Amino acid sequence: MNGDPLFHPGWIEFNEQQWGLEAEHVTLTPDKGDAWRLDTVLYHNRRGRLVTPPRNPYLPIHFECSSERPASINRRKRMALTRLAERLRETGLGGSLSLSPVADDVRPFEWAQMSARPRFTYHLEIAGREARIDPSARKKARKCRRLDYRCEVSDDYAAVAGCLSGPEARKGFDYRLETAELERLAKLMGPDHFVCFLARNARGEPMGTRVCLYASGGHALAWSAGMKTEAMKDGVNNLVAEEALAFFEAQGCTVFDFIGANIPPVAEMKEAWGGRLVCHFAISQRGMRQLAREAYVTARTLLKRESK
Repeated sequence: MNGDPLFHPGWIEFNEQQWGLEAEHVTLTPDKGDAWRLDTVLYHNRRGRLVTPPRNPYLPIHFECSSERPASINRRKRMALTRLAERLRETGLGGSLSLSPVADDVRPFEWAQMSARPRFTYHLEIAGREARIDPSARKKARKCRRLDYRCEVSDDYAAVAGCLSGPEARKGFDYRLETAELERLAKLMGPDHFVCFLARNARGEPMGTRVCLYASGGHALAWSAGMKTEAMKDGVNNLVAEEALAFFEAQGCTVFDFIGANIPPVAEMKEAWGGRLVCHFAISQRGMRQLAREAYVTARTLLKRESK
């Protein structure tokens, strides 16, 4: 679990404070023995229903198996995820739940009368990344340096919040993160798990940022990013990404999760870094309308087969 920053107590406390939720650390094991173990963090809304907190890429999941045989791992993981699906169904969903890529077997949730929708991200192995990155991404970062931009780790949270407002204005969404929220999260998680990268132009003006969560020896998550519109053409996004990857390599992180690749222009930008396309699932409770439609489709298919 230490390799996933979404298990960090400070992150969990931030979600409770920021969104008015109640967190529950869940550990699932077999009825007998210790053949497997699954850990996750579930969040309950005021009605007791399970939700994915805003600004969370997914709910963290950690799975352990006492055997290294693929057949045993497959079977025990299915059993663990079946137990998790039962727990989710019993508690009830208050909306769509986005699950960690660790939950790569979605069948137990479908068997529990839930629907699953695939979502995508890129995982970049930090070591040896130079051979994987497209030259165009490097070229844009070099252009930014020629223009005398510099990027550094920063605790100037007002400047970071100002850069995050760039995509909010362009794309019409709200990060729901102001200076105070960034300061609080930084205090809760500490500098060993929370970091802001800030790029300034030749005049010293903040022009781009990336806010990341990370665990030394584990994953780094590209949690939030924002570039001011006038700096986009200068390659500031690429400069910040390069500096972040160098930082995380020094911290011993193994994987950089770009968080999200579901919109065409975003996918195109992120794929240039040479990461592995990774699928995870958003699950939701099947309503009566959806169940009726599925029953109709199944019946219609059977009737067509019988008529042949």
